[in-house]
Amino acid sequence: MNERADLERAVLALARDHALLERFHAAPTDVGAELGLDAEAAGAIAAGDRDRLRSAGVGDGITILVSRWFQTDLGDSTSKGAFTLDDGPLPDPDVPPEVVFAGGCSHVPDLLARPGIDPADAVARLTDAYAELARRIAAAKPDVLLVTADCHFQSFQSGATVVGTAATHTGSMEFFGRPDLDLTLTGASHLAHQIVDTARGAGLAVEDAPEVQLDHGLVVPLRQVLPRPDLPVVPIITQPHRTFSPFGARAFGRSVRSVVQGSGLRVAMLATGGLSHWLDPGKFGHVDVEFDSHILRALDAGRGLDLANLEPFALLSHGQYEFENWIIMLSLIGPGVRGETIAYEPLAASGGGWAVVDMHLRSATAPAARNERRGREKEGVTT
Repeated sequence: MNERADLERAVLALARDHALLERFHAAPTDVGAELGLDAEAAGAIAAGDRDRLRSAGVGDGITILVSRWFQTDLGDSTSKGAFTLDDGPLPDPDVPPEVVFAGGCSHVPDLLARPGIDPADAVARLTDAYAELARRIAAAKPDVLLVTADCHFQSFQSGATVVGTAATHTGSMEFFGRPDLDLTLTGASHLAHQIVDTARGAGLAVEDAPEVQLDHGLVVPLRQVLPRPDLPVVPIITQPHRTFSPFGARAFGRSVRSVVQGSGLRVAMLATGGLSHWLDPGKFGHVDVEFDSHILRALDAGRGLDLANLEPFALLSHGQYEFENWIIMLSLIGPGVRGETIAYEPLAASGGGWAVVDMHLRSATAPAARNERRGREKEGVTT
């Protein structure tokens, strides 16, 4: 079931047919069933609950019909701009067996360049969380690491998602007065080119970059979590200042998934960036703890990929322009995988809500493997 599409179709059907809308007002559950809605979804439309509809990814151009037009509520008083989580059953996880680790962390430059500006206890908790994530990546024994970050100081030819195809990648944090915080990575050219070719074959805009100069987006996390210096890395760079599309990030993640499947490689994927974070004049230092908490609850509940349904404005208005990087990772592993928030610290001095999260792939076996295990258990076979 595609809840967003079902809700949108129902709202538009009601908007086009005044008689149907009148019947719906009189008996929302019955008419909702005619439109393919369950009682809860029909009730959300009947109540003019834009917050519930927006959380399912219904566009604001449609949700406003249910309050200002269906309810004649000129003040839109039923909506608070909040977001809710679907509390229905999770879909069965279907993580490609090649994916041995997936997680995310922030890449705040101050954590390495000048950690003293933030409270020492918060910095210590974040540092410990990175160390824990490093242990988990090392334990997964990956053959290659895919890592997403967003463009900061690099200059690319397009506004598309960028894949670094070089044999090596180098850079430092010289822009923050710390050229000593440098990093050299081994690339994975063959896999990188496969990712580019597959994305283009799917009709997606992607730029292959023979050079990706590393900045804090990759230096900060990888200096802390890279399990060994020679581990091949494919950098994937988004450009939210030029093109921001949660939908596009999900499509790109699906494309990467098709490359990973059957590759014969043990693949780890690390998303970096955010959570809430503004560089706008007058807004730097603000932290949207409420929406950060919503994202972390969604990740922990196995519903992180649902956030790709949101309109861009819903994420951008809450300072989540770097969350595209996480959506690519979540799309690679698929829906229904629960996460674990190892750390979250809202730190005004360094400018955002910083998080470290591990997705629990070990408990997210594919349906075929799970059914096979259940069959053995019924037969009294143990492993």
